[in-house]
Amino acid sequence: MKVIVAKNIGFCFGVERAIKTVEKLLKEGKRVVTDGEIVHNKLVMEDLVKKGLKISSDPADGDVFVVRAHGIPKKKLEELRKMYSEVVDLTCPIVSQLFKTAREYASKGKLIVFGKKDHSEMVALLGYASAIVARKPFETEEKNVVFLSQTTSSLDEYREFVSEMIRTNNFKKVVYLNTICPVTVDREREVRELSKICDLSIVVGGKHSSNTGKLFRLASRNSRAIWVESSDEIPEGVVKYGTVCVFSGTSTPVSLIENIVRKLEEMEGKSYGTCGIQR
Repeated sequence: MKVIVAKNIGFCFGVERAIKTVEKLLKEGKRVVTDGEIVHNKLVMEDLVKKGLKISSDPADGDVFVVRAHGIPKKKLEELRKMYSEVVDLTCPIVSQLFKTAREYASKGKLIVFGKKDHSEMVALLGYASAIVARKPFETEEKNVVFLSQTTSSLDEYREFVSEMIRTNNFKKVVYLNTICPVTVDREREVRELSKICDLSIVVGGKHSSNTGKLFRLASRNSRAIWVESSDEIPEGVVKYGTVCVFSGTSTPVSLIENIVRKLEEMEGKSYGTCGIQR
């Protein structure tokens, strides 16, 4: 069995920034609280909770409220600043830019956002601008529209969505903006190319992670693929595959990838070294 680890793995800038900030606040002895997953990775969140982070909406449970990397609605942010002595906004800069773009273009046409309506990033966006959030093309009477996307969407799927919307509707004016995070696009491109030479693709990341789900869908088009959150979920049968490729979502730490490689080593009784893994 040959194991190939993708070059683009580990935390993205926004995720790393959020995690390091929370850890720093906790080390300073502050009571840190948030109302959900800072990032969409169960193991990462469990580690932060062990270090002292509290998941709560009760101001009595903490002095410092940290805003998740996915952002929160503007009105809620204003309310939190009245409830807590300190609010640290950990919204990913690229997500913040999406919110800013949405506000800027809201007067130029109806905003149509390609994304998951219940995703925390989309819930937050709707607190900044009125928009229609959808993943499937639909018919509308709107004539002037502006297309945006959730930052973790697939670029190819976004383009297909916009093309079909234009084909099935009678728009007079269309503005198309690429608001997808370039880091996720790079990973998307690598998965698309590398999975073609793999017999099995292992995609590592949280089951609630949108960008990890995107990578899994892409890998599944070219090879057999499995989506795992930890090395414990790797089935014994992987040793039968000739070439195994390992990919990760942007909320997946390098340590989890290292665990995956070690598990594969143990299962076959070989040593693959670091397989190009870099911290």
